[in-house]
Amino acid sequence: MYIKRATTVLVALVIILMMSGCVYYNTFYNARKAFNTAENAREEGLKRGSRSINAGQYNIAIEKSLKVIENHPNSKWYDDALYVLGVSYYHVGQHLKSERRIRELLANYPESKYVKEVNLYLAKAKLQQNEMDDAMELFEVLLSDEYDRKIRAEAGMAIGEYHYDNRDYNLAEPYFLFVRDSVGSDEEIEKAQEYVADAYFNTFQFDKALGAYLQVLGLDPEKNVKYHALYSAAICSYRLQRISDGMDYLKQLSDDELYFDSLAVLKLTTAYGYELDEDVDGAVSIYEEVSLDEANSRAAGEANLNLGLIYQYEYDDLKKAKEYYDLSTRLSRSSDLGRMALQKSSAIGKIETYARSLMVDSATTQTQIDEAAHTQYLLSELYWFQLNKPDTAILEMQYLIDSFPSAYEVPKAMLALSQMYTEDAGDTATADSIIDLILATYMNSDYIGEVMEMRNLVGTPADTGYAHVYIRQAENFIDEDEIDSARSRYQYVVDNFEDSKYYLQAKFATIWLTEEYQSPGDSSLIFAYNEFVDSFPNTFWGDEARKRTSYKPQRSFRDEIADSEVTDSVSQEVSPTDEVADTSTYVDPFAAIYIGPDGDSITLLYNDVKPTVFREEFEFPLEAYRVQWQQLDFYFQIKLDFSGRVEDLRLMTPSSIEELDNRLLRYVQGMIFDIAPMPLEDQGLWKVYKHKVQKPRELR
Repeated sequence: MYIKRATTVLVALVIILMMSGCVYYNTFYNARKAFNTAENAREEGLKRGSRSINAGQYNIAIEKSLKVIENHPNSKWYDDALYVLGVSYYHVGQHLKSERRIRELLANYPESKYVKEVNLYLAKAKLQQNEMDDAMELFEVLLSDEYDRKIRAEAGMAIGEYHYDNRDYNLAEPYFLFVRDSVGSDEEIEKAQEYVADAYFNTFQFDKALGAYLQVLGLDPEKNVKYHALYSAAICSYRLQRISDGMDYLKQLSDDELYFDSLAVLKLTTAYGYELDEDVDGAVSIYEEVSLDEANSRAAGEANLNLGLIYQYEYDDLKKAKEYYDLSTRLSRSSDLGRMALQKSSAIGKIETYARSLMVDSATTQTQIDEAAHTQYLLSELYWFQLNKPDTAILEMQYLIDSFPSAYEVPKAMLALSQMYTEDAGDTATADSIIDLILATYMNSDYIGEVMEMRNLVGTPADTGYAHVYIRQAENFIDEDEIDSARSRYQYVVDNFEDSKYYLQAKFATIWLTEEYQSPGDSSLIFAYNEFVDSFPNTFWGDEARKRTSYKPQRSFRDEIADSEVTDSVSQEVSPTDEVADTSTYVDPFAAIYIGPDGDSITLLYNDVKPTVFREEFEFPLEAYRVQWQQLDFYFQIKLDFSGRVEDLRLMTPSSIEELDNRLLRYVQGMIFDIAPMPLEDQGLWKVYKHKVQKPRELR
């Protein structure tokens, strides 16, 4: 009975052990299966020129291998599991974990069949962690004769690819040449040579690149590599002005049915070759063929865009160019090509909008003259910046100056014309003569200040006669506590510069000086501010006056008429005895940011219109050291001139710290923006500019 029972227990133990071993084996089997699947996919990808990996299968291999290591530490497959973990961790980008598992394998299984291979992965892991000294020490051993050709080739490719990916092409080349000339398989030789060719191409050494690509072709490469080499050889030939050679390489691809799916791209590149060879008609013929390719909308969109460019710049046919731009826009609206085509079409369309229409006579008002001059200014800028017609731009700007000599923007136009002569033809003599004419004819203009800066005349005896100089003098007198002198300067602006942008500032300042320094102690100041608000509503200085009295501006007859229908429609719904809150003077602070000085809606400055020059340095003021915020957005309303300078600005979200606000105003006032991306119709208009201020790191 005892023997029978013991036998039963022994059989049970054997079964349990067999089941445990079976479970263990199945776990590792599944790990190895997933690992092999991932490795095979990676190697096949390398043959096609791809370095993509099957991360999902590698992660399964990691999961299963960890179970083997955690639950069966004494198994005969422990080193196999460590190997799978080390390699899998490397390929999914967990290089530190890869290193740890590899070191565990090397320390505990120095005789393992995986030692040489994991040393390669250890070196690669060190390389990816940017531990260059340790990595190169390991690679020196791997590249020696101690290792077989396969390991040495993989090591050379690994270092070469690392340097190549970091654009250190000179450091990468010797390793690729080592693989190509000494240890590589046929596939590795082909890949190494392709890297060498691409490195020359990326560094604009097109002569060397062409020779290297031809060497790739001599290796009888597979389909994708052959396409890349032939196409790149064509581009190199174009760059070297060997146009016919380039077209021959493209023809080899076009004639091969393996590449028929790339035919549209090959035709586009061939047409570009015709352009380079100055055979514009030949290029047009091919572009027109591709433009009708309904199966490839992107290629058709690019063909139409190129046709538009040719008709605009080569044939000078803007109407036809616009037709092609519009076709391109419809085919590829959401792409960069479509956006470029839309911008080009829009620019041409604006010509009609800006067409000359005003004939000045005795009945023409100054406002009409100013508006016509502004439109003419936009037309000139359109030809200059977007249509690439500098000669026409100069003619249109000269027309403005000659036809509207009394317009406010004429000195601005003369400044622009001077710059055009300098940039287009290097004609500094004509440019200087225009500046001299501004000084002789428009000394009272608001734009004279820019001329003074250009001629380094600011602060000299010649720096006088225009509104801003008197504003500066007034501000200096205030700093020196000479209030009567400051008042006389502001009053001089009021009396003599009614058309100046500084007129309202000066008029407001005369009231403000009385309030701050010579207050009469009665209600006359309130009446003065209120009268100012009524006279200049919806302006920056009108708003400043209103803030000082909380005065509600009187409604004009036009406002009453505009609201009459609304009043009639609600008169039956509201009882005369109902109490209705007066909200007519309230504007949401955030909404007010987007209401311009003239009461019209304005928009945020385009993201790609950014300041590139900072003439004033911003220093976080001592008075703001105790603010609770770490960073804050300040909103400005700014108006930029044709050169990107800040012509006028308003701080719409002031802080509670006056010195911080003043420094911000000076800082933004000193910026010069790159306005090239800004549509012409938006230039010279008020825009909202958001500027982020960060509290200094040491104060956070």
